Amino acid sequence: MRRALVTSLALMASAVTGCERYAEDPIFAYGRALHRDGSPRSGETLTLERLNPEAEVFEPFATAVTDASGEFILELLYGDVVDRTDYISARSRFRMSLPLDADGSGATLAFSFQDDVELPALQAWDAHPVVSMGAQGPSVAFPPAPPAPPLPVTADTLELLTEDGEVIPILPSTPEPLLSVTSGGEVLWRQTGTTSPWTPSPYVLEDFASPQVQLRAASAGTWLFSPLGGQASSVDFQLEWRTGQEPLPAGTLRPVSRGAACEPSLGGVCPFTDGLLTPVDFFEKETDPRSYGVVITLPRPILPRKAVVRGLLYLRGFGGRDSLSLEGSEDAEHWQSLAHVVLRDLSATEQSLFEAQFGFYAEPTAGASAYGDGPLLLGMRERIFQEVPLSSTGPVRFVRLSVESLTYDGTTPPAEFYTLSEVSIFE
Repeated sequence: MRRALVTSLALMASAVTGCERYAEDPIFAYGRALHRDGSPRSGETLTLERLNPEAEVFEPFATAVTDASGEFILELLYGDVVDRTDYISARSRFRMSLPLDADGSGATLAFSFQDDVELPALQAWDAHPVVSMGAQGPSVAFPPAPPAPPLPVTADTLELLTEDGEVIPILPSTPEPLLSVTSGGEVLWRQTGTTSPWTPSPYVLEDFASPQVQLRAASAGTWLFSPLGGQASSVDFQLEWRTGQEPLPAGTLRPVSRGAACEPSLGGVCPFTDGLLTPVDFFEKETDPRSYGVVITLPRPILPRKAVVRGLLYLRGFGGRDSLSLEGSEDAEHWQSLAHVVLRDLSATEQSLFEAQFGFYAEPTAGASAYGDGPLLLGMRERIFQEVPLSSTGPVRFVRLSVESLTYDGTTPPAEFYTLSEVSIFE
């Protein structure tokens, strides 16, 4: 079986390029749909959707019917799968989803390919969040995430060649349980890397109305195929799982920063302290000014004790280490450190693997999921949700939020901000 050694993402694209195909040539994708207990979903009609890149929505494109073993075959024309011009070729992005189970569980597979491939199996996660009340407030119990999809016997993987000469297979990313809490259709919190049960703090719930918690998980990866007598091919995929939602009690804490002014205000009332949780982009056009932080002007001087940052997306440096910085000032001239939190700290090899697993595959779920959930953003597109204890030596009226990102030359300049939903300051 052929494996491609890659040392950078630029080489990955050339490593999976197949030979000449004509637009009218048929190509095939083989998949399987299962119930949660592993039994086949036989005789079920599944819809294949294709992304309309201009409208940025998935549209119905074809259907497939599963056989007695739950297997199905997608027969498509090469010209519908790969858009080739004289200079470049681009893969179409597809999506298939299971019908929702009665309890709201489902699974979605988004993928792109360019010749005959096998797809990860579609199978819902046998899980649901269990909310209970205790002395510390609500807690959420949840099971482990599903395993990453196993490598088909006909498939192989890309491999990473490190600077030390070590060869590491680039496997699909390991799923983690992600607790997604929403209010009014917007995400107020996402929690990964924690053990069950999870107890949301009062600062996380704030005073948002009717919060609901849901479990989600995902795995992204690339498989290579070299069929006998066929063209070399690959499939890039993101397999997602979701459960139904369970209500949480409404929060009761109102931040002192609610309705406070900020800079940049983006031409109006500060969108990062309004309590609406709406993700706001810092620029729309390449000619728009760039932002490298946010300064919040509190209504009065306080001794800040807690900050909650929601939905932050920033330009990650190539050094693999980023830190969230919060500073306070009474006069907007003399600043004291309130907190310094490491967001990520990756070795060179970990950074390369991270980029290979998430950076190469362009995120296909540009809008909402097939079930109406928000996009489950992974890798470089993952948003930061952070609860930060603050330590102040004196009253502050101004709070400055920024991110320091390590670059190749060893410096840590402020990172450019892309998107932010909310910043809350509590005394």
